[in-house]
Amino acid sequence: MELIKSDLSRYRSVNTNKIDLSEPSLYVILLYRIGKSIRDNNSKLLNNILNIPFLLLYIPLSVITGIHIPRGATIGPGIRIYHYGCIIVNPLSVIGKNCTIRHGVTIGNRHADDDVPVIGDNVVIGAGAKILGNIKIGDNVHIGANAVVLYDVPDNNIAVGIPAKNSQRKS
Repeated sequence: MELIKSDLSRYRSVNTNKIDLSEPSLYVILLYRIGKSIRDNNSKLLNNILNIPFLLLYIPLSVITGIHIPRGATIGPGIRIYHYGCIIVNPLSVIGKNCTIRHGVTIGNRHADDDVPVIGDNVVIGAGAKILGNIKIGDNVHIGANAVVLYDVPDNNIAVGIPAKNSQRKS
């Protein structure tokens, strides 16, 4: 429940202080959290029973929104997705807390199935960015729009370009 509360707080409008229920990505995130708890449940019987309604909701919602976040991915609290559409997250990826993802982002493998990124806390990923391979994205990093990140990005850096180059963030 705490994870869901953190996620919902990121969807709170600064103008009205209300949660923006019209944002389709919010429902994808909520369904991801529910699916993750079903998957991590120790009861095989309960898991099998709940998987059917979960998949009946997940598959159409994933197709309609264009956001694919499988339950195998590990995502910290406070995830926020702006401008939904064409967002792919590898099921083995790890994403830290309070991260922001914009449309057209791919977080995935480069060579092998388990060759996936680990993304730190408070990371902002620009529209169209690709983060690929067994790399580490540090805390407080900004990934520029359309950047292709193939190498580690240290804490407090900005990564821009194709392939992305790192530079220190100014405070």
